Amino acid sequence: MNKLTLTALAITSAFAVNANAADVYKGDNVSLALGGRVEARTQLSDQGKDKSVEKQKDASRARLNFEAKTNITDDIVARGFVEKEFTQNDADETRYLYVAVGNDNNELQFGKTDGALVQLTNYTDILNTFGAEASNKSVTADRADNQLLYIGNYGGLTVNAAFNGGGETVATDTTIDKGYGISASYDFGVLKAGAGYAKETHTGVSSKDSDNLLLSLGSDITDQLYVGALYVNGSKFGDDFNGFELATSYDFTEQLTLSGTYTSAKFDSESDDRNTASLDLGYNFTDYFLTYVGVSKQFTQNEELKSLLGAKVTF
Repeated sequence: MNKLTLTALAITSAFAVNANAADVYKGDNVSLALGGRVEARTQLSDQGKDKSVEKQKDASRARLNFEAKTNITDDIVARGFVEKEFTQNDADETRYLYVAVGNDNNELQFGKTDGALVQLTNYTDILNTFGAEASNKSVTADRADNQLLYIGNYGGLTVNAAFNGGGETVATDTTIDKGYGISASYDFGVLKAGAGYAKETHTGVSSKDSDNLLLSLGSDITDQLYVGALYVNGSKFGDDFNGFELATSYDFTEQLTLSGTYTSAKFDSESDDRNTASLDLGYNFTDYFLTYVGVSKQFTQNEELKSLLGAKVTF
């Protein structure tokens, strides 16, 4: 993800449609928009302690999304949105598939939607390559099937609330029984802050609950400099954890941006903390063509050093 200003963070939390999506059809009270991306990527690794990790692999991917809109009234719009991702290993992953009804300030979505805590992890999920490793969100909190999501904008306050009806497989022989989440993010101007909680129960082998408490801060200190922070606490299938993530980005020019994150997380079941630092340099040749290089170093656990080089065309 590229750096997002505080205003853009609020917009992104409300609408998952690609910013470059364009109408390809307009009829009598209906429109169809198409968007997506194509990324050619290669990942390199020194393998760390795990010599089974590939030294080099093709990590290329493509995403394609469609959105159909129709007006119910002058103010209320119904829309259907679907996004697929295509990779070498997973030829057909559904990232989103939902129908939504709402207006400029309130919307209800049902289907495969974002979870209520995504707007908080977006504070530090700002790299084109790595990062976003501390949150350990449950599936319900992140993105899930069979989910009802409410998004409300009240001036500077954005509220997300979700209920999950269950049924999605989240681990071997383990499915979601039910889940819920709620979060709030407030834009004070230079500073933005958020908090949220999500809980998920399971049936099957790993029947222990998962839950997440997140606190986030973000600030556009200048037009060029952004800093963000995320605190996490919770459990994953009954394994308690806590951690944090720090993120920053600096725009040297309108085209060149350097971003970095540092993440740390501690699970009760593990003897070592998870400590990782990542750097990412991106260059926008145009609004639709980006090249980037990223590096990530695990200082504990596997101690792997890896890099990712890529070029992305969006449409």
